[in-house]
Parts: sequence; structure tokens; C-alpha cells
Amino acid sequence: MEPLICTAPTVGLTPLDSPSSVARLEAAAAARRAAASRGGLRIFLKFRTEVKKVDNAPNSLAALRSLFVDKFPEIKDKACFAVYVQHSTAHVWYEAERMEDVYHNAVLEAREKDAPSPKDLYLKDRSSSRRIDTGLFTDRMVFILVGLPARGKTYIGGKVCRYLNWLDLPTRVFNVGNYRRTKLGAKQDVNFFNPENEMGRTARLHMAVLALDDMFDWLGKGGRIGIFDATNTTKDRRQLLKSRCDDEGVQAVFIESICEDPAIIASNLKQVKASSPDFEGLPPEEAVQLFSHRVKLYEKAYQTIDKEEGLAYIKLFDVGRKIELENLPSSYLMGKIVFFLMNLHIIPRPIFLTRHGQSQDNENERLGGDSSLTTMGDKYAQALAGWISNRITPTNEDGTKRPAHLTVWTSTLIRAITTSQYIPKRKLHLKALDEIDAGLCTGMTYDEIAEKMPEEFAARAADKLRYRYPQGESYEDVIQRLEPIIFELERQREPVLIIAHNAVIRCLYAYFADKVPEDCPHLTIPLHTIIEITPKAYACEEKRFNLLQLSVPTPPSTRTDTTPASSSNQDATARASGGAAADSEIDPALGRPFD
Repeated sequence: MEPLICTAPTVGLTPLDSPSSVARLEAAAAARRAAASRGGLRIFLKFRTEVKKVDNAPNSLAALRSLFVDKFPEIKDKACFAVYVQHSTAHVWYEAERMEDVYHNAVLEAREKDAPSPKDLYLKDRSSSRRIDTGLFTDRMVFILVGLPARGKTYIGGKVCRYLNWLDLPTRVFNVGNYRRTKLGAKQDVNFFNPENEMGRTARLHMAVLALDDMFDWLGKGGRIGIFDATNTTKDRRQLLKSRCDDEGVQAVFIESICEDPAIIASNLKQVKASSPDFEGLPPEEAVQLFSHRVKLYEKAYQTIDKEEGLAYIKLFDVGRKIELENLPSSYLMGKIVFFLMNLHIIPRPIFLTRHGQSQDNENERLGGDSSLTTMGDKYAQALAGWISNRITPTNEDGTKRPAHLTVWTSTLIRAITTSQYIPKRKLHLKALDEIDAGLCTGMTYDEIAEKMPEEFAARAADKLRYRYPQGESYEDVIQRLEPIIFELERQREPVLIIAHNAVIRCLYAYFADKVPEDCPHLTIPLHTIIEITPKAYACEEKRFNLLQLSVPTPPSTRTDTTPASSSNQDATARASGGAAADSEIDPALGRPFD
């Protein structure tokens, strides 16, 4: 379900659909019409990874299709492809149905009918990542999770998978419980999990073998790291898994999660019963009772890993309190994984992500720079301070408020620092949170880049993830420099508010939303909106709050009839991260997405 964007109180705040903003949008549209009437409409044609500039666009879709065939010899037939256009004010693609969809500096793409989507092609080719495949860790690897239910195994596996995929290493979790639910049904009698029940034990073994077969099949087709998520609580089962990995020539590392803290176990039980499909529809008390009974059955056969098994393993105690290592392979990747695991914990806390308030360079449609906030940007800073104070301040039983802990992280740029100026909390200004470096394009508008540097404009349109501004950065560069920020966020046990920039927030959000890097440059991060993310066992819970009432154009492919929640409503509909928001990804009054 798409999230509702709720509106905080906005007394005295002016919406961004002011007369000057509307006039600016209308002027931009008039300029495009004027260019078209002069016959000088410049467009960029894209086919697969190649982009070509056309200074005088044709005046019909039929002529445009013929132009694609002329420009790209690989296209044999005008009927075998559809023409897609990138919307002028939001980074979305939709099929062009008329020439009015084409505008000055538009990017149009010929997509072969029945061909895989660009994302599918990207996922297929990820085994040969062009960013971090340095030869230091190119071998395939399997992480095998071990432990009783409600000990955080799925949480750990999901975190590791999300982290490695964010680094562009193709990783997938193979959860044996999901195979059981799909093949045998979610509603199993509790005796099914009794180790003395031979039929149940055999059925569960068959599900494990199915998951194992699928994992190695996936690894053989280009996957790099498989995560085998099951209890694997006996020595016999672990030896079976190790033997299979040896036969496949794949390094196996076991990760055992041991919980000795009753509070952590109780918290895990509460989260699992609330989110596990096994207990869907059951009253909370009954779900906890059934799950606790299942755990006791597993305890009968549980054997912790010991050195005599000869396994490479990592033991985590109370999800990060203590870590024990044995026989681990010496590799760069293994070192990164161990360091990542050392920073994990399961204490629930919100992480708030927001862009800075509108800046002067935003208003003038210019890239980069270090400009100050506009009047509207300052109003957002004030609204943000009031909202975050109300959001994080705990209430005692007698109704009084008690001090709340919050750390504010901003970039070192003026517009981010001043957005935090009204928040009376500890602040850290971090260079790693600075906006993507536009290099020689700093201070330019996209129209100026298209006019003066058409090759750069075309290269960016062809591959926005890997495109590097001349003497600047790419999105891949930004992901690399944000890795220490991710580690610190995982380590934090108190709420954190991050005030940064579009590209930076996109990359951070992609990590928590479990998005592949190819999605990063196209994620929707509107101005003057807070994204609240709370890590959970199975996914991250996301809520969005629009602090200023905005009026923004919506591209044809995403128009929906939605009604914002009441301005007095301080909460938003929660959802698991993963889907794109319905907002168009533009800076209101700017008419164009910004890096």
C-alpha cells in the first residue's frame, strides 16, 4: 500500500505554489513551446546504453520512430520498439503518445517490445559489478545462519543481505521457513516442529534441501553471496550443509546467534509474532504462546557450534554484545562483514531522513554550490524543529514530558547546517554527507549543460548511476563514501536526524529500503518532507511527513486520486520499505529533478 503523506500544522506557512512559482513553471513551458515552433527543439535519443543528440526534432511520432532507426542501426524494424519519454518535471518514464509529450532537451528512449526491463538487465549483469569487483573478493560465498527461533537470525541475515546488495554485490536470502509456508502451508500444528516427530523432521529436511538447491542454482547463474536462513541447530545438519558447500566449491561461513538476555528474547518474540506469516490473524497472546512452545521444542535438539566441528564460524551473543570468531577466511570481504556485524543491535529507534530546506540555488535551478536558504527554506527549518521536538519527546504517565535524546547529523554545507539551526540538540557536521560533487557543472542549470556540454548531458542520461561529473562524483562514489555513515547508523541506539541533500538521502534511503544501486538516482525524495525509518525484524517500517503543504505537478504515469490526511494528524500510514512513493520527484517551483 502506498504511504499517505501526512501534514503537520503549518500555521503561517506559505505553500510553494505561489504566483512567482507558477509563473516560473509557465515560463519554462512557454520556452519549450517557442523552441518547438522555431523548429529548434533539441532532444536526446537513447537506445540501450547509447545516447545521441538531435538538434532539430521531427514534428511527428512516426518521423521520430524513423529517426531512431536511422540513428541506431541495431534497430531493424520501426514496429519492434516503443518510444518512452522522461517526464519534464519528475524522473519517471512513460510511453510517448503524442508530440506534445516531447519538450526541449527531452530524453527519449527506444525500448524493444517484450525485452527485459532495464532493472532486470541490471540485476542479470550485477555479478560483474563495475564498481567494487577489484579482484580482492570475487569468490562465491555462503553464510549459513544458526540458532533457535526468536534469536535474531532473520534480522541478521536481512541486514547482511541489504548491506551487500547496497555495495553492489549480488546477495540473496534463502529462508527455509518461506519454503515451508509455500509448499506445506503456514498453519502447521506445533507438533510439526517436534524433533521426535519423524514425519515433521523429514518434511522440514526436504524444504531445506529445496532451498539449498535453489541457492546453488542461483549462485551458478551469477549470484555472489547466498544466505541460508534456517535454525540448523544440530551438528548433523551443519555437517550436511558444509559437505554440500564443499562439493560445490563454495566457502561456507556459519553465523550463530545466541541470546542470553531475557529482554532481547521477549522483544524478539513480540516482533516475530507481530510480523510472521505463521501467526497472521491470531490474537497476540495466542501467537506468543504458540511460538514459545515451538521454541521449547527446538531447544530439545539444539547443539551450539563448537571448535571440534571444524567449521568457519561467527558467534554473536545478544546481537552484538559479544562476538566470537573461528577459522574465518582471510579476505577483505570477510573483514567488512565482521565489522558490520559488530555494529548491529536490535534496539528499536527511529532514523529521520530529510533534505535541507529550499536553497537559493534550488530556486534558480542551479547544481551544487553552497548557497543559503530561501524564505521558504527557513520556514521549513522552523517547522522541522517544532515537529521533531513533538515527535521524539517521551510522555510520562502523569502527562509531563521528559528530556529526549536525539543527535542531528548534517552535511558541512550552509543550507544543511542552517536547516538545523532551530533544533536545540547536539549536532555533528559530516563531510561524508555533502551533496554529490557536480565538478565543472557546479553552478549550471541542466539546460545550460545540455546547451554547452551535450556529451555530458547525454552520458548522464545513459547511465545516471555510474556517470561522473567532470572533475566531480558519480552516485557510485557517493555510495562508497557513505559506507561509514551506514555503520554508524547501525551502531546508534538513540534517534538520529540526518539533514543532507537529494543524492545523499537517496543513497541512504536505498540502503534501508533494500534497493539495488541502480534505483538510487531515481528514488523519490521530495523537499520539505521527513522520512521516518524504524528497523524491524523483517523489514524497515517507513512513514513520510510533509511539513509544508505543497502543490506539485504529477507525471501522467503516477497520477492517483489521493486526499492528504488532516493537518492535525501527526502520524502517517506505516508500510514496509520497498515501494516507491506516489510523490513526483521534483523540487516544487523548479520544474526539474535535482541531484
